[in-house]
Amino acid sequence: MNTFTTFLRNIFIKMLRNRNLRFDILSSFFILQVLTATSIIYYTYSHNAETMVDFSFKMIEDTSQAKVYRITSRFQSVQSDIQMGAYIIRDITDININNKILLDYCVAVVKNNPFLESVFIATQTGIFFQVKKLSPGSTYRSSPNKLLPKRAAYAVRVVERNAASGTEVWNYLDQDSNILEREQLPQFQVTYDPRVRDWYQRAMQTRSNSWSDIYIFSTTKEPGIANSYPLQSNQGKEFGVIGADIPLNGLKEILKDIQFKGICLILTSKGELVATPFNDETAKVLGNEAQLVSINDLKDKLPAAAFKHYLQENQPKALFNFEEKRYVSVVTPFEEALFKNWLFMTIMPEEELVGAIKRTHEQTMMMSLGILIISVLLISYMAHRIAKPIIQLAKQANSITQFDLSEPTKVRSGIIEIQLLQSSITAMRRSLVSFGKFVPRSLVRKLIDKGIEVKIGGKTKKVTIFFSDIAGFTTVSETYSPDKLMIHLSEYLEELTNIIIQEQGTIDKYIGDAIMAFWGAPQTDRDHALHACKAALRCQKRLEDLNRKWNFEKKPILETRIGIHTGDVIVGNMGSTERLNYTILGDNVNLAARLEGVNKVFHTHIILSEETYQLIRDQVIARPLDMVAVKGKSIGIKIYELIALSGTDPILIPTDQQIDFAHQFDKAFTLYHEQRWHEAIAAFEYIIQSFGKDVTAEIYIKRCKVFQETPPGPDWDGVFHLETK
Repeated sequence: MNTFTTFLRNIFIKMLRNRNLRFDILSSFFILQVLTATSIIYYTYSHNAETMVDFSFKMIEDTSQAKVYRITSRFQSVQSDIQMGAYIIRDITDININNKILLDYCVAVVKNNPFLESVFIATQTGIFFQVKKLSPGSTYRSSPNKLLPKRAAYAVRVVERNAASGTEVWNYLDQDSNILEREQLPQFQVTYDPRVRDWYQRAMQTRSNSWSDIYIFSTTKEPGIANSYPLQSNQGKEFGVIGADIPLNGLKEILKDIQFKGICLILTSKGELVATPFNDETAKVLGNEAQLVSINDLKDKLPAAAFKHYLQENQPKALFNFEEKRYVSVVTPFEEALFKNWLFMTIMPEEELVGAIKRTHEQTMMMSLGILIISVLLISYMAHRIAKPIIQLAKQANSITQFDLSEPTKVRSGIIEIQLLQSSITAMRRSLVSFGKFVPRSLVRKLIDKGIEVKIGGKTKKVTIFFSDIAGFTTVSETYSPDKLMIHLSEYLEELTNIIIQEQGTIDKYIGDAIMAFWGAPQTDRDHALHACKAALRCQKRLEDLNRKWNFEKKPILETRIGIHTGDVIVGNMGSTERLNYTILGDNVNLAARLEGVNKVFHTHIILSEETYQLIRDQVIARPLDMVAVKGKSIGIKIYELIALSGTDPILIPTDQQIDFAHQFDKAFTLYHEQRWHEAIAAFEYIIQSFGKDVTAEIYIKRCKVFQETPPGPDWDGVFHLETK
């Protein structure tokens, strides 16, 4: 027995002296892992993450149902109020502003439902009676720059139509429904006919309460929906419709009012946006029509990913991954009778849901830390035995990298792997000692990757050049604090820059509040003139939206002037060997900059040169402005005001009025250059009468009158020489 024990003891000692590194590490950490894993499993056994997620699904469902109920109640309230109004009106003669009962009813509905745009009544004879609440800073309809009286709280719009023409009167009321002022619009502005509207036709066809599709309101040009109900006489005959406008923008406050870090939005089953908490537009305005924006067009791509997962899985509740994060989504349908195919989607990071589980994990980690401390005591002895010889061998290897090939002290260890490593290092050292007799011990040069060095130089290329500047910016900067001015200007430059980049333009530089850009380089662009003009029109359209927002925020309104010219320039890298700039140079660049300034003369916003106009003449709607010679030039060029573009972005398509305006101005411009002064004056006066005040037309009338008194000489070429930049 003693012999057998001694035999076993000798074998054990031999194993200890000749064990491998893997055995040491695995055996030590196996004990630690067993202790840690057992503790974690035991502690988290009663904390099931799946249960927590199910509970969170229930919480989100309840929140979504509450939001849907809140929105539904709002719409049902409007529906009830409109149906009640149908009992007040029993004859067309009841529809007039002197009907105190009708007026009080309409004002009460608008006042009690602040989310409403207006309450309206339309008849088969073309009468349209509309009551809406006025926002602060409202203006007259025919004079947008003139504010209404401060006491004006409500507006009553009355449109009466007949076969040949119509009238439109706006009555402005105070809080007590007393009429403060009346305003009748000019005849040519009376174009509204309620009988062609979707809400009117639906109510008359169904003879019951109905909800319209999303459309554009005639007064605010904002998207929304309308509820309408047919009006019946005492004999039961339908003679009109009563309804109310509900703007979609009013739903934002409900979507933003959530208690967790998530997203709520309303969309159709096709993925079209009805309302979002974001600043993104939910509908594109196409004349009097509205086209809903797809969820895929949102800047935040998370909702699109959630909706795609919903379509693929066809499940109202889902867990999905997006950009390496996990999210929970719940889709709740609206009541079919009211909202057709509307869906309410709620998206929430899973992180918000499993926060309690994470706290549990943190507590578990604290427990594991305690276990680890205990385990460290168990493995410290073996770790010391492992670390010491490895450190010694690492120092030997480091000496070899420094070509210190002197013989070191031999490392002794009972671990087989360390013994093998010691033998390998010793053999490597001896090999290097021998090889060092043929190869130098120092590395002379470093290897670098081959590449093409950027050098100064350029080439001639035809491009379209864009210059923009803010009118009266010096005045704005003098009246606005520097810190607020920088934030305001940054927002302006950010918006215009994004549009230029989207239209494939190259930003050359920012010169204070001015932007210089060009199209056609470095990437070849066959439609560089078209893209530059699209960018210019989109910039002006976007600036209109920004100015409305800034006006509401009490910030300075910014007016931008743009000059566009196409011509040959030198394009390439300019500067020094230390610093380069990719830019364009040449006389055509200066001409584009001068055209931007010409806007001051004609009170215009976008001026094109003849060269640019000729490249896109089949798509552009523009009017000729003049033959001008900018400062520093003796030869005149023909310039145009850019109005619209056909066959491009829907928001840039010209209206019939814009097309007629450009045509009439071209005729008048031709008469002027043919020196038919009397006819030209009549043509320009007709333009002002038909389309409103126009500074350019007034300039030409003055010129014609001067030439009538003092005719130009036989060498008159029609060129106007500008003395200012």
